[in-house]
Amino acid sequence: MPLDLQDLTDLGGADNTPGLQGVAYFAPLKAFADGGIKEPGEDGVTIATPHEFKPGEGFSEIYVTLDSNQFNLATTGERDSRGKSVGGEFFHPGNTKAAAQFDRVTKNQSGILLVKTPDGVVLQAGTKGLPVEISGTYGSGQLSSGRRGWTFAIAGYQNGMMFYEGAIALKRDAVVGG
Repeated sequence: MPLDLQDLTDLGGADNTPGLQGVAYFAPLKAFADGGIKEPGEDGVTIATPHEFKPGEGFSEIYVTLDSNQFNLATTGERDSRGKSVGGEFFHPGNTKAAAQFDRVTKNQSGILLVKTPDGVVLQAGTKGLPVEISGTYGSGQLSSGRRGWTFAIAGYQNGMMFYEGAIALKRDAVVGG
């Protein structure tokens, strides 16, 4: 079904705070049940149905240093063949084993990433056919300055912005054999 154009009005004085909240959610494709990755509905941008996971699976919650993260969509391709490239990054502080393991796992697995805007809107990066990749870079910082931790880069492709309105099922809350 072709999408319909609508008027783009001004914000009428409403807040338009930039940036993202200090949390992100990631799940590798292998964590989802068959048919569990939901797609946008009729409007082409809203995913209203929650994603479904295999038993014991769900999104991993990631603490992100505030004001270190961003999410970008840019037009890619030529006339009659355009899409969007997904980009961005987030910083996770420290040199914990859990962060090193997250990097080790995500460097080889594509998946779905959710991020939240300051006003609580959840944006989704990645789909079943076009998942995102996350690659990490570690830095120790210096004694006199800098920051110690992991900068994770986000890369992928998708057709456009996606708003996720389903429940965010967390892996830590998943019940196996319940």
